[in-house]
Amino acid sequence: MVHQIVAIDTYGSQRVTDPRTRQVVSAYKLGYSSAVTAILLALYEVRAREVSPKGASYRYLQLDGEVSVRHGYLLLMVTPDELAKAECAARDYPRAGAYLWRDGRWWELPNSRTAAYAEPIGSAGPRFDPTGFRPVSPSSGERESGADGITAERSRRSPGETPWWWLKGDTYPHRELLRQQGARFSGKRRQWYWVGWELPSTILALIDDAKPQPVPDSDVPPQAVAPEMSPALAAMVEQALAEDDVQEQSGLPPEPAPNLEPEAPAIRISRPTPFPTEGEPLDAIQTAIREAKAISITPPTRPAAPIRPTGRAVPIAQAYCGELTGSITGQVYCYGWAIHDGVCVYVNMGGPRSGVEAIRAKLSKGEIVTIVPEEAPAVELTAGEGNTGMYHASLQTIPEARFTSLILLHDWAVHPNYGGAATTFILRTSEEQAQAKLRHHVAQLVNLPVFDAWTSFLWQAGHAAMLVRPTRSAGGMDLLTVALDATAWTRLITGGLEQGAIALPRVG
Repeated sequence: MVHQIVAIDTYGSQRVTDPRTRQVVSAYKLGYSSAVTAILLALYEVRAREVSPKGASYRYLQLDGEVSVRHGYLLLMVTPDELAKAECAARDYPRAGAYLWRDGRWWELPNSRTAAYAEPIGSAGPRFDPTGFRPVSPSSGERESGADGITAERSRRSPGETPWWWLKGDTYPHRELLRQQGARFSGKRRQWYWVGWELPSTILALIDDAKPQPVPDSDVPPQAVAPEMSPALAAMVEQALAEDDVQEQSGLPPEPAPNLEPEAPAIRISRPTPFPTEGEPLDAIQTAIREAKAISITPPTRPAAPIRPTGRAVPIAQAYCGELTGSITGQVYCYGWAIHDGVCVYVNMGGPRSGVEAIRAKLSKGEIVTIVPEEAPAVELTAGEGNTGMYHASLQTIPEARFTSLILLHDWAVHPNYGGAATTFILRTSEEQAQAKLRHHVAQLVNLPVFDAWTSFLWQAGHAAMLVRPTRSAGGMDLLTVALDATAWTRLITGGLEQGAIALPRVG
């Protein structure tokens, strides 16, 4: 049976109190927004129990038996049936948090955003070769080798130096034999090595380079195929090649090429998705269009006067939320925070400069900072997995009072990603400002014209379709989460035009 290695993202083990037994147990800390908890529960079944305390920002899972944790990941050796269970559990979440080792690379499991296996983006995902470790099988609880057979790789710095032989694969059962033959184990590379011109015959008998490795079926995307050239581009290439041939034969410079008329671009038509017949259910976008059409939508009006005649700055609400802790010296207090899918996207703090800078450094490195309110459960703030250095800071210092005010805003809100399925945020200071900002995001996202008269429709229908929704926050913050889903917003606009909820503006 083919076994494969899967890495599950984790923050390591911590001591927590089981809410059922009230006893302190050791559990693994997992992300709240990814599918890692659902995957582990599906693989371990009765050998896994969730012991998350009430109000915790992370999930905690207790696993029975031996566990292999390397570089912040749980390493599991799974069968094809177990891999299918993990894939099924990950498809309901926007991020899998689980990675499959295949063809010498890591691939993230399919999820609600990507229907097939995909390579991790940026700093997300593991960055090590797991074949030197011995992952644990979730069904048996025993360690198994991450590779079949043993291979030898020869390396040396210069031709005159003695070569090194690196032994990869299933070397654990033969560790005593390798040690007797003079081989040593490298803890950094997790491999055995032998120094010499030729390997001993005893070690050569263990090597099995010619053994074919099984290649299971996968959803790994194939290599991209080069697109076909347009007729105009093909004509230009043929003419350039012909001129090169003439130049080589005659030795004279080629004549100037005639101007090639570019192809006239065709008019692109975006057709709306037809509504179902009577009696059939509507999806979220179609329901939002119907609800927005039923509401009397008035066109947006500009305010008679600006909110602050003295400048463009608008005050943001703030209120005391608690004290910030996390191995920090100094009294640093929080005056507002916002969290989306377990990631802190906004935090307003103040206190001594040394303490404020220390908390800023911890969040920038992806570490956890805790808010301790006076009469509420503690709240954990973190930048999330793979989101280090993603905050933009606004710092103000009052030297006389020895007080520093700092506001951190996530890069998702400052630089929205309009190129794919992403999320951004709107700091709402007024209804008109929030609607205008939403119209700007939609205009940048879709490949359609977006008119000012559609602002109220986009606002109402976006809320109904859950493309715009409130963000979990405190301290008087009014933050909105906006889903940058180009397909959904395009369907919303084209469906609104078809149903008569909006209309193209008349010219003249």
